Amino acid sequence: MVSVLIATHGKFGWGILDSVNLIMGAQDNVEVATLTSDTDIDAFGDELTQKIADLDRGEGVIVFCDLYLASPYNRASMGYRQLQGKHEYRVISGLNLPMLLEVLAMRRGNKTLDELVQIAKESGRTGIKEFFEEFGQYTEKNSI
Repeated sequence: MVSVLIATHGKFGWGILDSVNLIMGAQDNVEVATLTSDTDIDAFGDELTQKIADLDRGEGVIVFCDLYLASPYNRASMGYRQLQGKHEYRVISGLNLPMLLEVLAMRRGNKTLDELVQIAKESGRTGIKEFFEEFGQYTEKNSI
């Protein structure tokens, strides 16, 4: 089973995992790493690299980050040099609940790391909806 590491700023990672657990129940092979104002950035990078190595059970790890090119994303990406050839993983930014739920549900179906990355990206995009657009209720006279 592909493992998941949630790497975010502040308490966001713990909050989204709490939501997942409420909806799906507790999940195996999922860890959280958070960057706070008190965190040493080099120590955070080392923590990410170690967690990726520890989580990999041979099928790879998806690292979900909140922001593209922000510190969690950058530090997870920088670990590639150290992990190359030993552990396969992917780093995805723009973490949202629909993408995380979909990946966690689909990883039990023997999906590969690459397949789950595509599922995450698609679920993240298609999970964004606006009520009135979806149900055809929006008209010019309804706009403010």
